[in-house]
Amino acid sequence: MLSVYDEGAVERTPLIGARGLSMLVEVDDELTLFDTGMRGNYLMHNMENLEIDPNAIRRVVLSHAHRTHTGGLPAFLEKRKEKVDVLMPPGCGEATEKRFGLFTASAMPKMSPDVSSKMNTVTVNEWTKLSDRLFVTAPLGGELFLVLMTKNGPVMMCGCCHSGIAEAVSHVKEASGKKVAAVIGGTHLAGMKRKEIHAIAETLKDSGPPMLHLNHCTGVAQKTYLREKLGLIGVKEFYAGTEIRFEV
Repeated sequence: MLSVYDEGAVERTPLIGARGLSMLVEVDDELTLFDTGMRGNYLMHNMENLEIDPNAIRRVVLSHAHRTHTGGLPAFLEKRKEKVDVLMPPGCGEATEKRFGLFTASAMPKMSPDVSSKMNTVTVNEWTKLSDRLFVTAPLGGELFLVLMTKNGPVMMCGCCHSGIAEAVSHVKEASGKKVAAVIGGTHLAGMKRKEIHAIAETLKDSGPPMLHLNHCTGVAQKTYLREKLGLIGVKEFYAGTEIRFEV
């Protein structure tokens, strides 16, 4: 599992850190791109430097309808030679989001007919098997989660966890019937106070707790607050260029 796009990037690499999230999952001899970041030129820059061939991607999964997760899609599709499945929650293609409280913008970026023709839109309404060990959840609060089944339990990948990280962990545990081994990605904790984060950490303790590899909308201070309860080893960074391996 590889972080392709995040606000932070591994030091002493040519990778760009910018607002948004994208990660690559390799399992069952297939590559799945989870989200596409906000800016297509940054996504393609990082993919090139990480030696990721857009044509080798089996599918794209969009977690939810925010431009920080969908914005890089047109640039990715432009590099494709063949059509690719793009999985998304219901309404993702038509959703709008507020910008500075003044106007709304399409969550799915504009594309020319030639570019959009390379996308086979697949709406996900229920727990769906993508390959032997990779699944996508039913929507929770309008958001999809990617789930990798490992020997130690399910590893869940999240775009933002707008419904709450504890709720998302329960969502995956209930659907899979197994305790979540790890959570990877954004958790929408930025801006929360220490007391709130400590309460969330205590809830996660009751769930295992899972290993946390966090980035995007989690917040620097909030990671520190989580570490106060879950330890340094239990809460790790997932900057662009970070790779994690799991035994499946």
